[in-house]
Amino acid sequence: MSKDVETTTGVTGKTGVRDRILHTALPLFVASGFKATGIDRIIAASGVAKASFYRHFPSKDDLVLACLEGWHVSQFAALKMKVEASDDKARPLAVFDALAAQAADRAFRGDLLITALIELGDDKAAVTAMVALARRQMREWFEGLLTAADFADMAEVLSHEWLLLYEGAMVAGVRAPQEHPARRARAAAERSLQQIQLKRLLSKTLPQ
Repeated sequence: MSKDVETTTGVTGKTGVRDRILHTALPLFVASGFKATGIDRIIAASGVAKASFYRHFPSKDDLVLACLEGWHVSQFAALKMKVEASDDKARPLAVFDALAAQAADRAFRGDLLITALIELGDDKAAVTAMVALARRQMREWFEGLLTAADFADMAEVLSHEWLLLYEGAMVAGVRAPQEHPARRARAAAERSLQQIQLKRLLSKTLPQ
């Protein structure tokens, strides 16, 4: 077997060098941090040649960004799949149900984007920009969910609140999982929607 291509039993049949490096680096970054995990350790653990590593990732920064992008794409896709299995009106709150289920997993390590931003953000403008883009994608998705759930007039404002609640619950899910932060975030979000619905009802019943 070539050192740069490994055969797998998965659907794809083969895993390329780039994917092998990413699959090796990501759990190391999660376990030990971005700054503490060196290139030599990743190369040794992945079993690729150093020249091959640098051909795919000229610098550690390139590898970090690729790992973060891959993590976000995977996590976001999984969240969408779970939430969009619900009907339109249930989806805004289903966001927090999905997060609660994720946080209950012993393998849950929180939001890698937040971790990277805290650890590297001040030094790495590219990381800050990538996290900002990922967050904008999520906020816009939240806005779409709220619009489809009949909150179009408040969707833009609420989407920012949803993002804050989601991020806060992700962080608290690592720090204090016993407090069930995703459930608390859901309750706060639900109260916001109930208040809007109550105001709508009152505006229809009270004399103008």
